[in-house]
Amino acid sequence: MADVESSEAASEERVSIFRVLARQPLSLDIGSGGIHELDIQGVSCRIAVKPAHSDLAKRKELGGTTLAIEFLSDPDLDLFEAARAGFELIEDFLSAITVVSSTTFGPSELLQVARLDEAAGQNCEFMIFMPLPLKHWHEEISGEKLNSVRGLLAHWDGLESGHRLRRAARLYRSAAGNVDDIDAFQEAYIGLEILEKPLASMAGFEKHGTEQIKGSCEKCGHGYVRNRTTLVGVRAFVHGAVDIEKADQDRKGDWKLLNKLRNDLAHGLVDENDLGERPQRGLTAAMHYLHHGICVLSHASNLSSSQYRLARGGIEYVLMGRYRAPEWPSLSDWGQVVDTSQFSWVQHASHDWVPQMTFNVRGLDDLEVCVGRLSKPRSTASMDDIKPTPIEHE
Repeated sequence: MADVESSEAASEERVSIFRVLARQPLSLDIGSGGIHELDIQGVSCRIAVKPAHSDLAKRKELGGTTLAIEFLSDPDLDLFEAARAGFELIEDFLSAITVVSSTTFGPSELLQVARLDEAAGQNCEFMIFMPLPLKHWHEEISGEKLNSVRGLLAHWDGLESGHRLRRAARLYRSAAGNVDDIDAFQEAYIGLEILEKPLASMAGFEKHGTEQIKGSCEKCGHGYVRNRTTLVGVRAFVHGAVDIEKADQDRKGDWKLLNKLRNDLAHGLVDENDLGERPQRGLTAAMHYLHHGICVLSHASNLSSSQYRLARGGIEYVLMGRYRAPEWPSLSDWGQVVDTSQFSWVQHASHDWVPQMTFNVRGLDDLEVCVGRLSKPRSTASMDDIKPTPIEHE
């Protein structure tokens, strides 16, 4: 199917053509190459797969595959929604390949989303995702903090529950550096599960991970006691009380959020697209209680606080723009509308160290671009969540 044919179909159905570009770290050849027409989630789409390097030795050494997908949708579809939809279709495509061939794909990276309309003038709108990676921590680990580190390590070596504290701390560290809120939440929750035994002991429970439920037979009235698997220690710690009725309402809300989100994720009860902001809120709560639990059980309550701020990765920048084009290039040749370099850091006369990036415009007609930053995670953001950012041109 030619691109011009897709454009004519879009005009007749009053829809726009959307394209999403992604990068996969594994180099991949599919059939004889070219464009593949597929139906995924009821969406008719076209996918082009192109290895990053033509030389086989470079493919083995450096890897990399670019995937471009094209589909039709409502012209008013938010570009973030289009990006998430197209990226999910690409992920489904790669997942099916893994099921068929056991291919060992790594995490894919979303690069760009674009929309082509039939309107006169600037009919192509695009957005390039430019996450600023966090590769250097902003503060030095002081001598005072290093003393606290020594204290933690000494307690982990000396306490009976030290092995659990070490494992929980490793998961806390892993979740802190994991930019995926869903994956990070599950790591943090497992960290809380690891602390169940010492937290239950601290709360005065005879058994950990078990709750006794008393009842009686409906027919004969004979009483019985059954054991139900429950994180009684973690629940009491989150509630701040063994008696749930005496717990603070906000803490009750935290436990409900943690428990419901964990069940939905662990048992696949809810599609990830329907979770909204719950993973981010659940991650913040889980990390707060995990951090607090590690500190309390390590006899270092001074390191915890009622106020908790979750550190995440670098800033998410986007390059947005519009230009005029009669049609797009072939899907297999489609790449970033504007070439961008990697971020570098330079000293500024007024702002200390600032990130710097270069753009290479490809001579597009009536091109207008601007840079913004996201105020929400990309998983829930919309165009309204892009905030202007100060930039300087050379």
